Amino acid sequence: MHLTPSDPDIATLYRKIKQGRLDLQPNFQRGEVWGKSKKQRLIDSIIRGWHIPPIHVIQVPNSDKQEVLDGQQRLAAIRDFLEGDFAINGNLDPNEPELNSLDGMFFRELPQKISAKIEDFTIRLLTISDYKPGEPGELFYRLNQPTNLTSAEQRNAYFGEARQQVKDLSEFMTEKGFNRDLLGFSNSRMAYDDVISKFLVTLELGTLRKKITANSVTSRYRDSDGFDMHLIYIVQQTLIKLHMCLSCNKGIDVKLNKATTLSWLIFIHSYSESFDNELYLTEFFSRFETLKKTSFDNIDYGLIPERLSHGLIPERLNKSLVKKIISIYLDRSSSRVADTSSVVLRDMSLWSLFLTYNPNIQKPAKLNALYDSIHHLATLPPSAVSESNFEQISSSLSWGSKL
Repeated sequence: MHLTPSDPDIATLYRKIKQGRLDLQPNFQRGEVWGKSKKQRLIDSIIRGWHIPPIHVIQVPNSDKQEVLDGQQRLAAIRDFLEGDFAINGNLDPNEPELNSLDGMFFRELPQKISAKIEDFTIRLLTISDYKPGEPGELFYRLNQPTNLTSAEQRNAYFGEARQQVKDLSEFMTEKGFNRDLLGFSNSRMAYDDVISKFLVTLELGTLRKKITANSVTSRYRDSDGFDMHLIYIVQQTLIKLHMCLSCNKGIDVKLNKATTLSWLIFIHSYSESFDNELYLTEFFSRFETLKKTSFDNIDYGLIPERLSHGLIPERLNKSLVKKIISIYLDRSSSRVADTSSVVLRDMSLWSLFLTYNPNIQKPAKLNALYDSIHHLATLPPSAVSESNFEQISSSLSWGSKL
């Protein structure tokens, strides 16, 4: 990898951005996340003539185009200021009378002396060429280690087939209509990429009993080979069914996080391997998400959609056991909970209630064994049922050892 230094002025950089020869949003970059105050501080530094960190760009082979590897936020702030998106804050410390006089001015309103000073300001540019596929991503990772990038944002800079496959699936989610209102969170910090990559690695491993960490996913991104195309197809079809469940869930405010989204993807995939009736799936999704928000001590059926209120608590399970299953699921649903036992218990909780709502459905032996175990718990006094009972069932059935 070769880095060539240069010192273009802001006018030159802006012209290249407008001409599309300098891409601020290549597909390995995160979104623009700087707020107005941070952008104003950068412009203040430029007017003062202070040094700002160098920009790293990648020279696209056989092209006159460049992609920003590091420095996207700085260049976006400069572009936005020149285009009049925000005004100068002239009251930043250390206090400077000349800057005080510019407070509230947009670029087009500046005295010619100041606007020329900004346009003539030079920035050190390091152009990367003659690189191996993994080198720009490794440089990006090292440059951003001290910052607060999410794991997904860091590994998104690895140039490889796995990263591109995850990126394509993330874009598929956005195109399909996944957003904060529908799902409960957005992709502003590449959260969708994070969930998809972990789901793919889980499918590849074929088990829930191997811990998937940020480092293990990053290692997979570093591999030269991408994910098997059959797994890509499975993920796409599973996302379509999750979207169907969310869209059919009218009247219920569903708020998933990354952990529970991953669990639903795993459940929907496993369900699709055994059953082909989508009505059972969508109805159960609605019932389960309703139960999560229900006060078990005083259920107000008037607040629950009519199609779900009938049989909300199945006769085959007592209310206390349903409450225990839901509480285990919720206790193990933090986005920060990544241990295998939490992933396994969330999955087993979903299946326990699904089988209770659909006792007569023809099911494989593994699910029959779980059904029998859960209904044995229903015969016990409520005070005798604890999370350890579910952990024992999980262990005895080797739940999640095979998807």
